[in-house]
Amino acid sequence: MFKHALITLIFIIFCFMQIAHSQEIEFKSGNKQVALVELYTSQGCSSCPPADKWLTNLKNEPGLWSEFVPIAFHVDYWDYLGWKDSFSKAEYSDRQRLHRAQGNVKVVYTPGFFLNGKEWRGRFGRKVPSVGNEVGSLNAVLKGNTLSVDYQSLTPVSDATLNVGILGFGYQTPINAGENSNRVLHEDFVLLSLSKYVSTKQNWEVPLPKKVMPVAEKYALAIWVSQNNDLKPLQTTGGWLPENYY
Repeated sequence: MFKHALITLIFIIFCFMQIAHSQEIEFKSGNKQVALVELYTSQGCSSCPPADKWLTNLKNEPGLWSEFVPIAFHVDYWDYLGWKDSFSKAEYSDRQRLHRAQGNVKVVYTPGFFLNGKEWRGRFGRKVPSVGNEVGSLNAVLKGNTLSVDYQSLTPVSDATLNVGILGFGYQTPINAGENSNRVLHEDFVLLSLSKYVSTKQNWEVPLPKKVMPVAEKYALAIWVSQNNDLKPLQTTGGWLPENYY
């Protein structure tokens, strides 16, 4: 009896996953620039939980995905000071250092916010400001695990770089050491995977990873286009992935 019920449950889950992957999902920016909000954070930093909470609250803002796309980059340079961040990656620390090298910030620190590639201070208690510039539309269609992207810029872009990030939501992490010892951190918009693709034609057809870890309650896509290695986004879009996609 138990074996039969288990097989039935597995079959139902499989069917849901097949439905999720057969859907065609659109992500569209419109012509006005959608703001890319980057938070550089760490589970080992005692100043970061308020910033993480502020980012989490953006889930309830009406402008999410249509006016701004938030991302939490977990850096690894706190990992040697008592607690290793379970989401940290060296490439995210390198990205923050590249912000400094490109003159977008003077000092690398956490929590550190960037708005459309520029250091953004005074964020707590404030809404994400509207950028409003006409920059052309970024359109993407996801079918299965293939993402087709087209950027209709108002001016030509040479060597356009497509950035595709998978975000995880609903994490609750008990911290057992370091500056946040004995706390449970609630984290959303966590960047689990980041892929980059260059095109001279401003359109792409790329695969999404078949699996991302750690498992989240919910997932979303963050998609933005930049030029060459410049971290300032030209246009951004994003949105929720269907349930049971991963």
